[in-house]
Amino acid sequence: MEILAGGVVLALLVLGLGMLVRRLLRRLAVLLRGLLTVPARPTGYQLRGLRLAHSRALVRSEQRRAEALAAEVMRLRVELRMAKQAPAEPRFQRAKREFARRFHPDRLPPRSPDRSIRIAIFREYWAVLRGIERSR
Repeated sequence: MEILAGGVVLALLVLGLGMLVRRLLRRLAVLLRGLLTVPARPTGYQLRGLRLAHSRALVRSEQRRAEALAAEVMRLRVELRMAKQAPAEPRFQRAKREFARRFHPDRLPPRSPDRSIRIAIFREYWAVLRGIERSR
């Protein structure tokens, strides 16, 4: 019995050693292949002109987009300054707040039969109120 167990251990040891040697030989082969091959010339050199033209076109389009965004930021800054200077009319603010308190759809029970109608009406009138508020 001890001889059989010793033989099994010896066989497993030889198997593990063989697997380790195989793994080392594969890595060595990959390393040697990498050292012996001559690197090919990248295809980027052949397409340099095309890529450069594409890059320039992309830069121009992004520049136009950035200019448009900068103009939008400037416009919004002016609007913000004007809104801060013009105090909101307290009666309009009170009316808007009262409208939201009484008619906002979130104040209804979830299964209310007229919920969808109230949502549509509230959205429509709320957009009108916001337009009035912005036009001041």
